[in-house]
Amino acid sequence: MLEAVVIGLAIFPAGLIYASFAEWVIHRRIMHRPLFRFRHFFIGHAMIHHGKYRADSTYIVGDRPRTDLTLAWWAMPFPVLFHVPFLVAVAVWVSLPAAVGLLAALTLYQASYEYLHYCMHVPRNRWFEGVRAFTWINAHHLQHHRKHGTNLNIVLPIADFLLGTRQRLPQAALGAA
Repeated sequence: MLEAVVIGLAIFPAGLIYASFAEWVIHRRIMHRPLFRFRHFFIGHAMIHHGKYRADSTYIVGDRPRTDLTLAWWAMPFPVLFHVPFLVAVAVWVSLPAAVGLLAALTLYQASYEYLHYCMHVPRNRWFEGVRAFTWINAHHLQHHRKHGTNLNIVLPIADFLLGTRQRLPQAALGAA
């Protein structure tokens, strides 16, 4: 049992790195383009979310209804469920504890994505909103609202850096984040 826990914990950081690339691919290929006839995520994200929350004063929800900020409740598990074939392969060819560690990382990453994204658009003076890491990732996301093909990561922008989509926010606009 202890060995399984150690394996799961050891694979967890690799799962977070993997999740950064998964977020990048899903965001770029499914949320910013229609996927064949399946257009729900594209319409909800690129058309509605980006249409309502821009890189100006509308970036923050303000007094408007807090709609279209996150995925629909029923869609939240999909980014994790999308990886089930990969997780099954890891369980079969590596180990079940490794697959569980990856599942835990993907689940935590997705929950963090939804919560942090919500907090970026609905600031409430939460204790972490003044922390440098959150301020930086919020400015990173604000740049995505300015230029949609850039800064596709919200939680860990590892894929943005390595795949060349990281773009700095102009210094003058940092106060808007």
